[in-house]
Amino acid sequence: MNTETKILDAAVALLEAQGPDGLTTRAVCEAAGVRAPTLYHHFGDKGGLERALIQRGMAEFMERKRTPPPSADPLVQLRFGWDVALEFALKHPVLYALITEHARAQPALIADAYALMHSRVQRLVDMGRFRGPVDAAARAIWAASQGAQSLVLQGVSHKDIEAVSDLLFEAVVGKLSQAAS
Repeated sequence: MNTETKILDAAVALLEAQGPDGLTTRAVCEAAGVRAPTLYHHFGDKGGLERALIQRGMAEFMERKRTPPPSADPLVQLRFGWDVALEFALKHPVLYALITEHARAQPALIADAYALMHSRVQRLVDMGRFRGPVDAAARAIWAASQGAQSLVLQGVSHKDIEAVSDLLFEAVVGKLSQAAS
């Protein structure tokens, strides 16, 4: 394992265990078994370390989101992407919160995720399974998914979040599908 990976692994473990306040350069260096100059060499400062954590988290998230879904059906693919997003938020709640915080100031962080979801909605509209306009349908799917994920930040139980997520998905898809009938 290279030094940068070792530092990032230690940082994400600290972040998830202790929250943003536990993510100090001193604590990360101690957990990674490196000295401060090494951390600064790789990341510049704590802000650079945070950005690297976010970039790595988003790369892992998008790799999973781009994994071929179990079906060529765009609705199954849409649900797969929805579930991957919720799974990420549940598995990495503090990293998810950090990404969400940074995405407000830098929407480009989540642009690839939105574009992938939008393309799946586009296919459903093109097939006549959803009624357009595509952008409104995509925003509805995105907003409902983000709403379910936001429950992670409120400390709601996994079971309850998953139940609300299912309800929101079915409600939005049902409404978009009804409109196409």
